[in-house]
Amino acid sequence: MRDPVMRRAFDEWEDLSRDEKKWVEYESRRKAILDEMAAVREAEIRQQKAREEGLVEGKLLVAKEMLAEGESPERIAKLTKLSLEEIEKLKQQLH
Repeated sequence: MRDPVMRRAFDEWEDLSRDEKKWVEYESRRKAILDEMAAVREAEIRQQKAREEGLVEGKLLVAKEMLAEGESPERIAKLTKLSLEEIEKLKQQLH
């Protein structure tokens, strides 16, 4: 191998592979990094889900207000992008 940087990296990898203690340390660190990445991803997913739930709750609130003001379920569905089924359920809850 002619590239000195690659040669050094390869040599260090071989040394690491031969030393059981270093290998265990490497695997522990690797696991910690992967666990941290998974935790960050899980937090992102939870945050996105919370945003989506907040949007749905907001739509439901608007739909309830529109129903209370006498708007038709079809118009509410069109404007809120909620299904007619969801709007009918809300309508029943109000009565």
